[in-house]
Amino acid sequence: MSIFSHKNIEETYKQISSKILRTPLVMSEYINNITKAKVYFKLENLQSTGSFKLRGAINKISLLNSDDKKKGVVAYSSGNHAQAVAYASRINKINAKIIMPQTAPLIKINNTKMFGANVILYDPSKESRELMGLKIAKDEGRILIKPYDDYDIIAGQGTVGLEIAEDLFKKNIKPDIYLCCCGGGGLIAGSATYLKHFFPNIKCYSVEPNNFNDTQLSLEKNKIVSVPNNAKSICDALLATQPGEITFSINRKILEGGLSVSDDDVKKTIIFLSENLKIIAEPGGAVAAAALLNNKLEVSNKTIVVMISGGNIDNNFFANIVKS
Repeated sequence: MSIFSHKNIEETYKQISSKILRTPLVMSEYINNITKAKVYFKLENLQSTGSFKLRGAINKISLLNSDDKKKGVVAYSSGNHAQAVAYASRINKINAKIIMPQTAPLIKINNTKMFGANVILYDPSKESRELMGLKIAKDEGRILIKPYDDYDIIAGQGTVGLEIAEDLFKKNIKPDIYLCCCGGGGLIAGSATYLKHFFPNIKCYSVEPNNFNDTQLSLEKNKIVSVPNNAKSICDALLATQPGEITFSINRKILEGGLSVSDDDVKKTIIFLSENLKIIAEPGGAVAAAALLNNKLEVSNKTIVVMISGGNIDNNFFANIVKS
């Protein structure tokens, strides 16, 4: 695809809108008061399968021809893309194999199995999920469904930006800042493309865990930069060690910059959101809110859109955060 634009996202939304949930854009007066800003949260934690990833997976799988659907699909993921591909495959009656790390949250592994996928667990310290996926695709003739570096996936994720824009138009609101989590960069590439077209003055920022701030570093150096693959973070959904080729080619043109937050920032934010917004966010889904609530950016008197990208968190992990 030579040119990716808001039009690709609009066409995609026509195809998938009946298969996804339109998630709410909500505000809290309490949060507005403490941040001295007008803050709107996009609640993709309420999406079917518990994250935005369903948008891209539904789009990609719906575009497969009948022969490819018979071959089945394979995907690799720490969890949210896994669940999304499994769910989209089930409703399309496609056989799915999903490669997941042994360290993935149990809720994500169990849900992926529940949706009917054959889950293959691997040791991320010794094995490469990408190589495993390519080998299975080659040996078994399956179609590889990438988690982010694919225009069809990016267009699907971008539909969240369309919903945000429509809701803002209805309220006659012009946003100043958009904060969005970033792993491989597909969600922010798609959603920021849409928002930037209709709100040219909006400043869009990627938000990542401190140890996985590859997009932040890449934006600063204007080239793809990798982080060490032995880094650690509780944000299991955001552990890509470098941006995608396609996603970065988009993001370098439309993003104002990148921000990063600590695991402690994220833990505090998960508790804060549960108490004050009455929602459950997983660690990766809370990083954008963590950037806002931990003053990573000056937001006084601004209108901010914050992505809450997912809510798939193990009960025990959540309980431990609350106790700590």
